[in-house]
Amino acid sequence: MQLMEFMKVGEQVLEVKLQAEVSVHSKLGIEPIINGVGPATRLGGLALSENVWKAMQESNERSYRMEELHESAGKLIAEMIGAPASLVTSGASASLTLSTAACIAGFDRQMHLDLPFPKTKRVEVLVQRLHQDPYDHAVTAAGARIKPFGDLKETTTAQLIESINENVCALLWRESSDKGALDLAICSKIAHEHGLPVIVDGALFIPPLSRLKNYLQQGADFIAMSGGKGFRGPHTSGLLVASPANVKIAMLHHLDLDERSATWSYQITEGKFADLPSNGIGRAMKVGREQIFGLVAAIQEYLNTDGYKVGDLEIGECKRVLEQANLVQTEQVFYSPLDVTNLHIHVPSGVTADEFYLELSAGNPRIILGQEMSDKGVLTLNPMSLVQGQGLLIGTRINEIAKQRKGK
Repeated sequence: MQLMEFMKVGEQVLEVKLQAEVSVHSKLGIEPIINGVGPATRLGGLALSENVWKAMQESNERSYRMEELHESAGKLIAEMIGAPASLVTSGASASLTLSTAACIAGFDRQMHLDLPFPKTKRVEVLVQRLHQDPYDHAVTAAGARIKPFGDLKETTTAQLIESINENVCALLWRESSDKGALDLAICSKIAHEHGLPVIVDGALFIPPLSRLKNYLQQGADFIAMSGGKGFRGPHTSGLLVASPANVKIAMLHHLDLDERSATWSYQITEGKFADLPSNGIGRAMKVGREQIFGLVAAIQEYLNTDGYKVGDLEIGECKRVLEQANLVQTEQVFYSPLDVTNLHIHVPSGVTADEFYLELSAGNPRIILGQEMSDKGVLTLNPMSLVQGQGLLIGTRINEIAKQRKGK
């Protein structure tokens, strides 16, 4: 009896070991996709390089005081990218929220606790109507109210000046293809003349670093950036560029320092010290050490390499396969925001881009393409997430569907 029980326990141990050897992917039972959209959150972002992954693993070997890690990493990144100071965040959207919180509350501890319902009327953030988009939610999440100015055709300096009053705490600026929008230099000049800081939403536009330099030269006070797009860092990482004092203020909104005031001290600027923060508006936007290590490594790699060339080669291969079959028209088009060249694929006549998209996404392999030009009968292929061999797979599958459609 004891022998039988011993054998039964051994079998159970073996079963547990075998289960542990089965990959998480196998256990989840989800069919993977080919990501032809690029650094899209809905598709999980980009794959990490070996160097970035190694840095994230290294972060697991030690513990740190997070305010010290943030300051050290922020200083190193700022030196690498040519910024006054920086803060690793949980994404560009978090950078916008933390920037807004800093503009409303500064380093007033009671204000920190009151957000998003501060006891002040100074919560309005100006934005040109031509610059409004759904990501304004990242600003209002801090307790701000969006105050649009101008119209959908153009914005004038007079309209900007007229919109400024004692309730305004900041101005939000975005890149725009609309020629009627006021540029950053003009907005910054007027805002600064009225004592208002300027927040730039640069999520899609940095890198290249020349744009960051341009924003700073034109007067931006806060710049929100993504860590998981052009830098190819952890997808849930971002960067906030600002002055050293503003970076420290923003950091206080998402650090939860559960310790005693008598044993904690934090200097913001010469002679100014912050009160111990607690559960700020950015608490849900906290950053782990693995994100910080990963983003530092990613930016280093970005600066020391000549970009991600694999995706460009796959775009070329896909185009070659499609041109050989001559069933769909294609052209390569430079996409300025992400600084990449996409492949535009015109769907065959008799089928909508939405129908073609659905067939691609439901096939084998499952292929997801960009839909931003679907109204014009075009699907887009972004190179940033492609790995070796996927260009051939995408081109072959598109030809299969086009041929089937042609035969109907």
